[in-house]
Amino acid sequence: MKLLFCDNTIWGLVNFREAVFRHFYEQGCEIVLVAPTDEKTQMKTVVPDYVRFIPVYLERTGRNPLSDVSYLLCLLRIYQRERPDWIFHYTIKPNIYGTLAARLLGIHNVAIVAGLGYTFAKRGLTGCIARALYRFALRYACRVFVLNGENFNTLITYHIASVEKLVLLKGGEGVDTQLLQEGETVEDDKCTTFLMVARVLYDKGYTEFVEAAQLLKAKSVRANFCLLGPVDESYPNAVSQDIINADVIAGRINYLGFSTQPLDVMKKSGTVIVLPSYHEGMNRSLMEACALGKPIITTNIPGCREMVVEGKNGFVIPAKDSKGLADAMMQYLKLDVTRKIQMGNESRRIAMERYDIRHVITEYEKVIYRYF
Repeated sequence: MKLLFCDNTIWGLVNFREAVFRHFYEQGCEIVLVAPTDEKTQMKTVVPDYVRFIPVYLERTGRNPLSDVSYLLCLLRIYQRERPDWIFHYTIKPNIYGTLAARLLGIHNVAIVAGLGYTFAKRGLTGCIARALYRFALRYACRVFVLNGENFNTLITYHIASVEKLVLLKGGEGVDTQLLQEGETVEDDKCTTFLMVARVLYDKGYTEFVEAAQLLKAKSVRANFCLLGPVDESYPNAVSQDIINADVIAGRINYLGFSTQPLDVMKKSGTVIVLPSYHEGMNRSLMEACALGKPIITTNIPGCREMVVEGKNGFVIPAKDSKGLADAMMQYLKLDVTRKIQMGNESRRIAMERYDIRHVITEYEKVIYRYF
């Protein structure tokens, strides 16, 4: 059996979904990956040698219809040549144009809606067009995987996908909890590090993180405030490198840049994972934080709040609330070491129960083997 996986970045495809396609490779399937290269980003991906990678050109956030038509035609040529048994599409443009290409060629396909995204959420003409395209395309998907209940309901409310086609992955896309062992435990004599792991975008909560750090530093709080993630100025709501540099020079935060091994940073002793995001599908960094046994502070939005049992393994705050974030950080700092360790242990338990990748692979298998 040949399986093809199509995404808007090869980095996202390999880093977020390798456990899935590796599983099917080990079951004897041929694996083909289709995505743009990393040339225009900070992310540099090592593609596994057991797959075939076919690079394509895609303007991820562009609004040029000619470019999108060119992308559709490119996918048509690839799909016709490869003739896979199943195609799995991720992110908005592959979900739309890839699904249409697969339909035209009569190929079984699944759309994985990792999040409804910036464009879908916009009001006005752009948002209307995005919703209309999704509505038209997803009728031709065999199944539509959704990562949180709110997105599930939104797709139904806007008549974008039928209940019969929707599959809710309650644990998101999952993480390999066996591979991700617990990180270093809290030590009393070490300074706490509040670590935000995300692309450097305003709607990931960049402003709130910086402002919360300022509020605590004004109180002479003993803590580090670090940001880890790539800068992508081509993306809507991206934070420019100049602004990041200014915040670092002013001593507001430490910017750690982009790392191909973020888990090595996340698992260090005394680290609390912070994500004040405005909207998510099901955030992977938070799932990884749970698997590593780290306390979490995040926002009360779908795709984030699911990872936290309030007061047990972290704290949930309102979105766009710098003071609320600062208060939650202070609340954590006031805990004794035993309580902090208990929080980390609870995160690990939650990951094992809810977010193990094996639950997700089971859903893929249900769809694939139902048709074969």
